[in-house]
Amino acid sequence: MAGVSVESGVLGRWRRFRDSSVVPFLAEPRVGAYVLPATFFVVTFLVYWFAGPQNTIFVNHVNQANSLLHGHLDLLPEFSRFVTEPSLYEGKMFLQHGPGPALILLPAVAIFGLETNQTLVSVILASLSAALVYRIVRTQVGSVASQVWLTTFFMFGTIFWYAGTNGGVWFLSHTATVLFMLLAIYATLGLKNPFLAAAAVGAAFLCRATVAVSFPFFLIMFSDQWLRPDDGLGLLKRLDLKPIAKMCIGALPFVAFSLVFNYLRFDNPLESGYLYGEQVTQPELAWLYTNGVFDITYIPRHIPVIFEQMPLFLTNGPYIRPSWAGLAIWATSPALLLALFARVKNRTIVIGGAALLILMATLIVTRELARTWGFAGWGGVDFPLGIHLLPLWGMIAVAIYTGLRTKDRLIIACWAAIIPIMITIFLFAATGWTQFGYRYALDIYPFLLLLVARTVGNRIRWHHMTLIAASVVINLWGIVWIYQFEPNGYLGLEWVSF
Repeated sequence: MAGVSVESGVLGRWRRFRDSSVVPFLAEPRVGAYVLPATFFVVTFLVYWFAGPQNTIFVNHVNQANSLLHGHLDLLPEFSRFVTEPSLYEGKMFLQHGPGPALILLPAVAIFGLETNQTLVSVILASLSAALVYRIVRTQVGSVASQVWLTTFFMFGTIFWYAGTNGGVWFLSHTATVLFMLLAIYATLGLKNPFLAAAAVGAAFLCRATVAVSFPFFLIMFSDQWLRPDDGLGLLKRLDLKPIAKMCIGALPFVAFSLVFNYLRFDNPLESGYLYGEQVTQPELAWLYTNGVFDITYIPRHIPVIFEQMPLFLTNGPYIRPSWAGLAIWATSPALLLALFARVKNRTIVIGGAALLILMATLIVTRELARTWGFAGWGGVDFPLGIHLLPLWGMIAVAIYTGLRTKDRLIIACWAAIIPIMITIFLFAATGWTQFGYRYALDIYPFLLLLVARTVGNRIRWHHMTLIAASVVINLWGIVWIYQFEPNGYLGLEWVSF
């Protein structure tokens, strides 16, 4: 209609919602602080619970909690249900996974015993994570639209949805770890409390020890507290050891508990049980542990899973299905690639980098399709020297360089946590199967979320939303195929396999 500004129409209202918090109800401080986090908690709980299996047979953490309540560190048959992958030491069975989830379960097991629903507890922890994710995102971006999209991405566009819904022994460990790492990050960015941040990392450490090497993130982010500005003072005079002392005090009880717990079980404070794992001695798995449980030669095993593994393409129904061996993290969550563009302003690098990443993805997907359809011999191609992954390595280098060049403390801190965590994980013999996605990468997802938020900022654009929407659809596909169709043998088809 003539004379009416475009900004007064639907497009204008959307732009104001997208670019700012100028939405009367949503912009209210109490809404952002309490109502929206509570809403995400409720929505996440309902979706995770009703879309998931609602139970699991892998109740090792319930067994451990029940044994602890009866005064035993080992898993006795009379205090346990089904036990998988135990550690065997001096004729006794022990849990090889961190004790953190079992400690969380103690109150529930004290009331419900072995009938405690481990999956329900997992869904509750995941729902609490949703509230934390929103609060964390809120510290980084002021736009309500960006906050909602980013929270939706993490909760429904990543494999955290699958892990939090599962509740099995491995996945409850991941769910609890992510919850505590999110709490640590919020304590750092929102509360600016070094004691609470370190305590939360300590709690996460009791769930998955690999996150211990994330400490550079917190040292860097709290550097404004323990390192005074350079006003011509010497380095020693600039140091304030109180924040570092608070961090040490916060983490100490959890580290001490782990050392004592391990010593009482294995006569070695540094032995968590993996060296005594039942699977390590199984003849059929001898090929897996050729150089022990941890070794540098295992790194090449992980790269194809985390960066290249594709779904299984079929010539008949259901035509595509998840692979239990895993899926590349960009295949389950394309929006994670946004983490590589945080504060990259050069238009040529952005467009060129995006184009090369699309080319990489196209090559990998085409190769997998060719293996199914057998055209032009393309399915058997082996890219020399991993050249097809060069765009990914290149953009990781660009992302790190950008953080250093711009002196962006958050970007530097995130990569200072991501790199040591992934190196530690890559040293492990196994690659995480059976799984949807690459479950070990959940240890770094909270840091990747921060980088994605740095890229999106207050103006969430169409390509951001497209990648997030695609991520949600892909993870919904995995949830439906694995939790709804496969157990019920829907249409008489196999919906997931190796």
